[in-house]
Amino acid sequence: MRETLASVVDSSPLTEAEPSELAGSPAKDLRGRLRAMQVQAVLTLTPVVAVSNLVGATTLSWTFRDTAPPWALLTWVGLVLLSVGWGARAWLRGRTGEPPAQASRRATNRVTLHAVVLGLLWAVPLPFLAAVASPSQFLVLTAITVGIVCAGATALAPIRRAGTVFPLLVSVGAAIALGQLRSDAAGTLAVLLLAYLLVMLYGVLSWSRMFKARMVAELRADEHRETIGLLLRDFEQNAADVLWEVDAEGRLVRVSRRMARLFSRSQSALEGRLLVEVLARRQRRLPVASASEGAAALKKLAQHFEDGTPFGHVELPVWLNQRTVWWSLTAKPVDGGGWRGVVANVTAAREAQQHVWQLAHFDSVTNLSNRHRFRIELDTALESVRQTGEQCAVLCLDLDGFKTVNDALGHDMGDMLLRVVGQRLEASRREGDIVARLGGDEFGLIVREINTPDEVALVAGRVLYALSKPCEIGGVTVPLGASLGIAIAPRDGLEADVLLKHADLALYAAKAAGRGQFSFYTHSMEARVVKRLGMERALREAIPGQQLRLVFQPQIRLADNRVSAFEALVRWTHPELGDVPPQEFIPVAEEAGMIHDIGKWVLHQACKEARAWPEAVRVAVNLSPLQVMARDLRADVAHALATSGLPPDRLEIEITESVLLGDSHTTLAKLHSLRELGVRIALDDFGTGYSSLAYLRRFPFDQLKIDRSFVREIVTRPDARAIVRATIEMANALRMETLAEGVEDERAVDVLREHHCGSVQGFLISPPIRNDDVLDFLRARAEAPEPKAAPGSDRHVA
Repeated sequence: MRETLASVVDSSPLTEAEPSELAGSPAKDLRGRLRAMQVQAVLTLTPVVAVSNLVGATTLSWTFRDTAPPWALLTWVGLVLLSVGWGARAWLRGRTGEPPAQASRRATNRVTLHAVVLGLLWAVPLPFLAAVASPSQFLVLTAITVGIVCAGATALAPIRRAGTVFPLLVSVGAAIALGQLRSDAAGTLAVLLLAYLLVMLYGVLSWSRMFKARMVAELRADEHRETIGLLLRDFEQNAADVLWEVDAEGRLVRVSRRMARLFSRSQSALEGRLLVEVLARRQRRLPVASASEGAAALKKLAQHFEDGTPFGHVELPVWLNQRTVWWSLTAKPVDGGGWRGVVANVTAAREAQQHVWQLAHFDSVTNLSNRHRFRIELDTALESVRQTGEQCAVLCLDLDGFKTVNDALGHDMGDMLLRVVGQRLEASRREGDIVARLGGDEFGLIVREINTPDEVALVAGRVLYALSKPCEIGGVTVPLGASLGIAIAPRDGLEADVLLKHADLALYAAKAAGRGQFSFYTHSMEARVVKRLGMERALREAIPGQQLRLVFQPQIRLADNRVSAFEALVRWTHPELGDVPPQEFIPVAEEAGMIHDIGKWVLHQACKEARAWPEAVRVAVNLSPLQVMARDLRADVAHALATSGLPPDRLEIEITESVLLGDSHTTLAKLHSLRELGVRIALDDFGTGYSSLAYLRRFPFDQLKIDRSFVREIVTRPDARAIVRATIEMANALRMETLAEGVEDERAVDVLREHHCGSVQGFLISPPIRNDDVLDFLRARAEAPEPKAAPGSDRHVA
């Protein structure tokens, strides 16, 4: 508030301007109080102004009774009386009630308006009266005008605009009157008028500024008084300190009512009791965690009494009102024997201290130990290893694809997922082991007192199994998974930093080997980890560096051997790494949280390139489960269609069964929203997932894609053929199209045609081709409808 007051004094006059942006601020209240003081100051002098106006108007009308028309004089005097009555009415209203603490700009504007009206009433007659005045009448006119100007400016000076506009208007009228005076003295009088006007205006401005500064000083003094009073009242009502006194034997004497209330006992029941005994009785029901600290504090207190030494801030817990309360005792011996001191309730401070300790040692999201406490526990475990020769292990773990989940579903959902992970880790650990969240989606475990690496492998397997189960959060089924790296002391190091580094290297190795695995640290891992990290860094430049491209694998209808669609497949060519296979960079993209951006690029690029194809040919784009979980999926698809101009029915979205794991209502709702756009939805890799077939009833897919693992063995294995036949029959019954992936054998095509499979895709038809070759492939296909095996025996992963 002090800064606000200072700004008011230093700024432009507050009563004349109030920016709208100050509304609701402390400055607004201050301006209102200042305006109230200014209006009140003007009203205080209103009777003086009224009398001076009445005397002046009466004198002038009498002086010019024979010179000016009577009706004009009477009309003018009446208007002056009305204006004076307006001001007197406001003065009387202020006298009958309590002066307002706040005033709006409207109040000061009314005062200014009154000054304008009154100034015009005096300015307008002056030229007319001067024109008919005799020398003696002109002298009276001049004297009354000067008096009215001085009285009005003095009374209105607290409000700068009012105090300025009144003398200005009257002076303008006087100047016009002087212009009609045919005398050598007219010029001299005009100069004097201007000089006196400037002096008067300067006086008004100075008085207004001084008045404002004085009012601000008064407000500041009032504020200080209010603050001091508030502090005193707060202290009287909320002070927690209580005086106590004991005699030479430590017995309570002169117990106050406040102290009796503190101990929840009567005064008579406390007087003569040993203070240490009273405190001990209050500690009998303490929790175990506080009881030992309370006993130690009582022992310390008794020792001070015995030694006769003063003490300060001896903190001890007591059980009061069904909770643990912390008191701080301070005392010193008094003459004649005994002690006098004070007891303060420091529960809030202790709880704040405990909260700070909790924040320093535990993670606020999962309530697990944090990195700081993990390091402390690891140092303790390694010290035990050095002394006893036992072994311990450090496990570093992070979640598969957590960054993408966090970005897609939001940080709140990400925090909920982390809490679930923390609970599962706590349930999986052995007693005495430490689980911690090290940051982000990285967790750590300390496994103590192990004899062989197999014991650690059991713990790691149990942890990975617990984290492999999907998690239902907020109606969304989130697939879980983790990778885990293990380093063992003393084999892999005896220093905490070294052991953590080696566990991290093992973690990267586990990621490279595939999801849901763990790896023990070996000396050969470092080179592989460096390579993976290099690939991750390079992949971040793939989109901005235009290193990604699409290839397209055709899908053929068996009924007429015509191309119905091309599946878009992403390829990455790095300037130094060369062509990186998808099975290598896709897992890296998922782990590094880049799969959403890559998938979005593929969607937009596929729609853009397919726009130039014949209208009967669709493009199929596979979405990762993480893309399907994204909140902006529908917007991404709609934007890709809009910017490319591709009709919605020529886009086919392919998803895998893992997306529907747990029959998530949210996922099905997203698929329905895509269907509303007009795009087709295909279920990819059918038969390899873990979900119930019930989702096939809840969402009518346009097409089921039979996984290549069944198609590859359809000729040689009856069970594979039976699965394919059952899938086709089920799809036909549900009025869904079928497509067999990975077709590489003419005999497989014959079997699929025999079982009425709708379409096929694979290297028998064609390997993936560039967009530039799509139209040539379609023309060649039209000329030679019978499918031919692709040249060579290339079997790259599509």
